[in-house]
Amino acid sequence: MKSKISSVVLSLILIASFGRLQAQTYWKPPRPQKTVLANGLTLLVVERHNLPVVVVKAMIRGGSACDPGELPGLANFTAEILDKGTKIRTAQDIAQMFDWMGAVYENSCDYDASYFSLAFLSRDLGQVLPVFMDLLQNPKVDSAEVERLRNQLLSNIQDDRDQPETIGRQAFDSLLYRGHPYSRPVYGQEAALARIGASDIVSFHGKYFVPNNTVIAVVGDIKPAKISELLKKLTKNWLKAEVPPVIFDQIPKINRPGLQMIHRPISQAYVVLGFLGPKRLDPDYQAARLMNYILGGGGFVSRLFTKIRVQQGLAYDVDSYFSPRLDYGPYAFTVQTKCQTADTALKTMLLEIERIQKEPVSDQELLEAKAYFRGSYPFRYETNEQIAGQILGAELYGLSPDQVIKDLEAIQKVTKEDLLQSAQRLLKPRNYIVAMATDTAITKINIPGLTVEKK
Repeated sequence: MKSKISSVVLSLILIASFGRLQAQTYWKPPRPQKTVLANGLTLLVVERHNLPVVVVKAMIRGGSACDPGELPGLANFTAEILDKGTKIRTAQDIAQMFDWMGAVYENSCDYDASYFSLAFLSRDLGQVLPVFMDLLQNPKVDSAEVERLRNQLLSNIQDDRDQPETIGRQAFDSLLYRGHPYSRPVYGQEAALARIGASDIVSFHGKYFVPNNTVIAVVGDIKPAKISELLKKLTKNWLKAEVPPVIFDQIPKINRPGLQMIHRPISQAYVVLGFLGPKRLDPDYQAARLMNYILGGGGFVSRLFTKIRVQQGLAYDVDSYFSPRLDYGPYAFTVQTKCQTADTALKTMLLEIERIQKEPVSDQELLEAKAYFRGSYPFRYETNEQIAGQILGAELYGLSPDQVIKDLEAIQKVTKEDLLQSAQRLLKPRNYIVAMATDTAITKINIPGLTVEKK
């Protein structure tokens, strides 16, 4: 039985490897056709006629970083209210139309942008796209809907108070960014949400929801000329306007390690350790991705996972990641462990960060990391929704249409010396912050030089 299982596993590995090899050999990223309309609206179209479906995804360059300082959560509030009615359609009309057509509407807001998407059958384009564009251009901000949405958002915030992982991440952001727009939760804070009124939403929408601040990606069974002409008609009264610039204050430097422990009566410690990560166009970006994969981002094969879970048995999951943004994003290391073993897990993280700064990685580690990225790219472009998200992300960061090819080529050129230099420049094992949701009565941290604050 054992030999049969081994044979099956080996066969699956060979099949997967062959699939990755084929993807690496033949795959090319979809290249969108780009058009800028007279009103400044940017249109990106990728034709895919394998299925009679279309995804339309709009990106507004106005996320929570654009929130007024006294009203955090305004961008998200605005994004959430768009499908609650327009000047000519009620929320019920909109919901019934989408439901009747089998269309799926979604919205989201992050730090740098707000997103709105609609997936539908291509035959229904002429019926559903006018509704979608009406949402973006002509929301009717009804006071009753504002109150209903406010109560829903406040309820979500209250629910998060019982989530130790969320508590730790929010505390980490607050410590890392200290007054910068990224320090606040995207969905806001209770006191601020209570102050947001209909006039604030209308003002935010008027400033940022303008065509020259909007990018629309259309992916699926569609011709670029057809969607372009339709959008010209649907946005003929949507006028170009000046958009307030997003000006980021300088992020305060971390001059010494600090730990904030947030008390919760729980048996586990939810730990986030980190510092600022690289920007998307950082020269070391590809070397940093490989380094991070080896250190903590590679799941079961990463050093931190092997050390903390497999060898020490301290945690079910341990991870590291950096999240590029328009300004510096976070580089975070996370682990969930028993309160009594948080000290050991933290020390192990710091030791492994220092080790990858001092010793070149092995040839095998570098080879496997390169193979992972080379093989994983095609799977990021499988669905219409994924493709739309990828091309909008490239547009947000000002990347060239062939950036994916450049990334793959750059990854293959990274040497062990490049990776070592990237680790030495980006990792900060002596200047970091830690946020931890834990039972402070039983969690003891003894790391020299670490300033500890309990809340």
